[in-house]
Amino acid sequence: MSFPEALEHLKKIEKAREKFIATGVIDSSVIRPIIADSWKRCKAAGVDPYSKKSAAPPGAKEIEALLSKNSYLIKVSWPILQMAEEMIRGSGFRIDLSDKDGYILKIIGDQEVLEESEKVGVVVGSNRSETIVGTNSIGMTLFTGEPIQIIGPEHYNLFPRYWTCSSAPLKNSSGNLIGVVNMSGKYHLLHKHTLGMVVSIAKAIENALSIEEKVYELGITNGFLKAIIESMGDGLIVIDKEGKIIHLNSLAGKILGKEPKDTIAKPIDKLISTNFSLLDILNTGKGYLEKEIIITPFYNKESSRYLLTEKLIEDAEGKLQGVMALFKEIKKVHRLVGGIIGADHRINFSHVVGNNKKLTKAVNLAKTAAVSDCKILIQGESGTGKEIFAQAIHNNSNRRDKPFIAIDCAAIPRDLVESELFGYEEGAFTGAKRGGKPGKFELAEGGTLFLDEIESLPLEAQPKLLRVLESAQLMRVGGTKIIPIDVRIISSTNRDLLQMIEEGSFREDLYYRLNTVTIDIPPLRERRDDIPILVEYIGNKIGQKLGKNKIRVDQEVLELLVNYNWPGNVRELENVLESAILLSKGDHITLEAIPENIKNFKTVNLSLGDKKEKKEVDSLSNMEKEVIIKALQDTKGNISKASRILEIDRSTLYRKIKKFKICTQIFE
Repeated sequence: MSFPEALEHLKKIEKAREKFIATGVIDSSVIRPIIADSWKRCKAAGVDPYSKKSAAPPGAKEIEALLSKNSYLIKVSWPILQMAEEMIRGSGFRIDLSDKDGYILKIIGDQEVLEESEKVGVVVGSNRSETIVGTNSIGMTLFTGEPIQIIGPEHYNLFPRYWTCSSAPLKNSSGNLIGVVNMSGKYHLLHKHTLGMVVSIAKAIENALSIEEKVYELGITNGFLKAIIESMGDGLIVIDKEGKIIHLNSLAGKILGKEPKDTIAKPIDKLISTNFSLLDILNTGKGYLEKEIIITPFYNKESSRYLLTEKLIEDAEGKLQGVMALFKEIKKVHRLVGGIIGADHRINFSHVVGNNKKLTKAVNLAKTAAVSDCKILIQGESGTGKEIFAQAIHNNSNRRDKPFIAIDCAAIPRDLVESELFGYEEGAFTGAKRGGKPGKFELAEGGTLFLDEIESLPLEAQPKLLRVLESAQLMRVGGTKIIPIDVRIISSTNRDLLQMIEEGSFREDLYYRLNTVTIDIPPLRERRDDIPILVEYIGNKIGQKLGKNKIRVDQEVLELLVNYNWPGNVRELENVLESAILLSKGDHITLEAIPENIKNFKTVNLSLGDKKEKKEVDSLSNMEKEVIIKALQDTKGNISKASRILEIDRSTLYRKIKKFKICTQIFE
């Protein structure tokens, strides 16, 4: 129904109500039967439809007695009503709790709504029975025992005619009516889900009442609650409004460094020091949700980091009783985060495909090293699968259930290296996040940190990394507290680090700290015997992902792939096969789907041979050197363009130029 149609319908209801009051005749084409029945009861009871005084509340003593009589219902309902209040805040609605006789026990909502409600007589202690204030949702629910929604002029009394009310009954485990939950607001705010929400609130309260009854019947109230608190994975401390500890669990006792029984009635600020006051909440009323906090117990002065969640404790009347503080060990959080963003647990050494002797040697060494905590350096060109090796090592170690965090050292801006690795405190630099941020070492706590392309780490950051590796502890950027760490280090490089040491661009002491075990992964051109196996494995994996059957490769295509130099290694082979499968018709890869640079590779080498007096290239190393020279000739010595032609990164090209002692100036 559109808004104009709804407005017109409400006008019809209002006219029908006036007609009924005047004549006692019901217009059944407009008025719902359940409303008609209520109007008849109201008329028979002599309810004044124009009275403002019918909902006048009793005095203060009567209200106090009323609330005391219903204290149990209020106590159990109050936490649920508070949660519901957060959901309706700013919506223009209020929530009421009444007892089984229709007396209002609690009203919650925005101040403006409460003031408007008071004008129509709805206050704590007022009675909403049908025979007192006329047709309304609370009164009708008390009469019928069922949820009901009343809209505008359906109210028998004139003054709530612009309100909509939705009520649901509260029943105990025996099915007896013990109260009503109601939600009211101006009728233009009505939503089709309002009644459903009220029913849900009522069900939640009934469930809470049921649990309380069962606990009471079992006679284990204190033991039951204590068992729940003790089973928590976090430290819980309850503090009274004077800052004294009134309850805590055993984990909290460990945080304080005391037996729980020895802390009761002691001021918490006499047991620990923190980087901000735990008692500020008593003055500000503002709690915290997982705010990072540093705690130093007075008994040993050893600081630890936690995430603090702190909330006020109020009684059913809203009076402050104290503070509940929950402490979550930040290392556990970091491990959880690391577990989510870390290693793919499916990756293991079976994903390293091939039977080549050099590759098999590398795999066997990696398996042996995996079971210890030794530091590992993985050497290999780009695209050889260094990260697969690193993840397989982690997943084969006793740290497999802990985080695996990978960081590409080449991708970090030079001025952010330290903050990325070691984290930073709030205000450490311009743009630092509020509350600070943990670094990759903290996120990898208990697990493995993979430093990819370690050769790209700036020289000025290398001593700090060395110090962390030697001491197994770090200090965040802008921080003053020492943080102990337990992290295994695996690093990788595609450069000759010993040569970099000679050049002064990599520290020798850091190199020896990183490579207790060195694993060399051979490039694809040095294990051509594995190419047919890889083509079948990768082809079928990609084909399956693209919904194709087992991929077939022409013999001439396979020969081309075996003879090609593969400067981008296995990664380049994967890209070529994926492209070929996409371009092929069906599941058959033919020569037409192969890139031109691979098909022309043999021709390029023949032309190079012509320039060298048509002598055949007699070694793979010479072939590689000649291809690089040809690329440099074609690009007039432009390193960026030559690296793109060769499909290798610039750092790899520079290394090969130095290796083959090629003078680039002659090409300019």
